[in-house]
Amino acid sequence: MKFSLLKIPSIIRRYQDRDCAIFIGLSETSLITSALCERAKQADLVTYQVLHDAQVKGILITEKNSFFPQHYQVSLDISSSDAVTQLFKKIADAHLTPRWIVHDLERPASIETLSMTPQDLESIWRIHGLSAFIFGQAAVKAMLKDGVKANAAYSPTIIFLGAMDAVQSQPNFSGFSAVKAGVRALAQSMAREFDPQGIHVAHVLLDNHDRDNNHSNQRFAEATAATCWQILNQPKQTWTQELELRSA
Repeated sequence: MKFSLLKIPSIIRRYQDRDCAIFIGLSETSLITSALCERAKQADLVTYQVLHDAQVKGILITEKNSFFPQHYQVSLDISSSDAVTQLFKKIADAHLTPRWIVHDLERPASIETLSMTPQDLESIWRIHGLSAFIFGQAAVKAMLKDGVKANAAYSPTIIFLGAMDAVQSQPNFSGFSAVKAGVRALAQSMAREFDPQGIHVAHVLLDNHDRDNNHSNQRFAEATAATCWQILNQPKQTWTQELELRSA
């Protein structure tokens, strides 16, 4: 049997305990998620790019790159506790330790308050609110199970990328603003509960910028990813719990 010399490092590392990053989003073309994946690649982190797909039963994992570092695209219903639990079990079975979790969901379309139905509000809550709780809880369980090692390259870090709507509600975004305010409260509570146990939880308020692919938004996405990387690398003595980012 012949082995490619290029694949030997990948084969060796595949069976070692290693750190991984998990980025949760709604769109495969998200500029911020792409920038986060590039940061993870530079840091030799196995990367799971999670995309919401309510039609998928269970989880669907596709390897984006057969060479190290591995980059996997995962499709699942991000509001399904069973699907998220299944994902974290597969990560544990692969001898990977979740170190960097970023929950980043795009702002939905506006809905006038008088036109909004209970079903509309529930949909926003399931995608933006419930998924934040499910992933946050699953990540903390995995991080505590693996143990917080003092000599690890990175402290276990969970980052919720929120929106300015959480503190400055905009017209026609009443439902979204209410849900994002809840995610902010969730992050703050988790930070105070789990920071003493060595898990860094941060909430980042993002400006309501346009996420279309243009030069200005590309720079903002890269700067946001760089800030998330800085949060991951912060010394425990100066952990950030909330940050506000505005596009220039």
